[in-house]
Amino acid sequence: MWVAAGTHQLGRRWFVSILSISILISAAVIIAGIRAPFPEHSAGFNGRIYGIVVTLEVIAIVIAAMLLNRPGRKQYLIPVVAFIVGAHFFGMVPALRSNEFWWIGGAMCALALLTMLMLPRKFWAPVVGLGCAMILWFSALRAFF
Repeated sequence: MWVAAGTHQLGRRWFVSILSISILISAAVIIAGIRAPFPEHSAGFNGRIYGIVVTLEVIAIVIAAMLLNRPGRKQYLIPVVAFIVGAHFFGMVPALRSNEFWWIGGAMCALALLTMLMLPRKFWAPVVGLGCAMILWFSALRAFF
């Protein structure tokens, strides 16, 4: 989804090409995950915290979409959603009792903020969309190996 969001404005040829590559990468990550051995016991799961964090994430994304899906503001939508999704990973630390989510959330939030601060607006969607996809692919692979 991040790749599609990030490349939708690049034109049909680039969109289809990059999206096709991302589907192949995602399939490879899924296959690696299926084949990877998992430990017999996990650190734990707190469903209450998980539910609260995901609910807040959805509410924040809906509000952001309503406020930013207007002329003159649309370019902010993908970076703001990336920041919200990144922030939700901080809540996954206590929910899933794993410190692995600190770096994922930090990377996604930093990517969104630094992109908006340092790059021209026309690059925001592709950089943030592709960047978030790469962060999530690497985090999945890191979890498996």
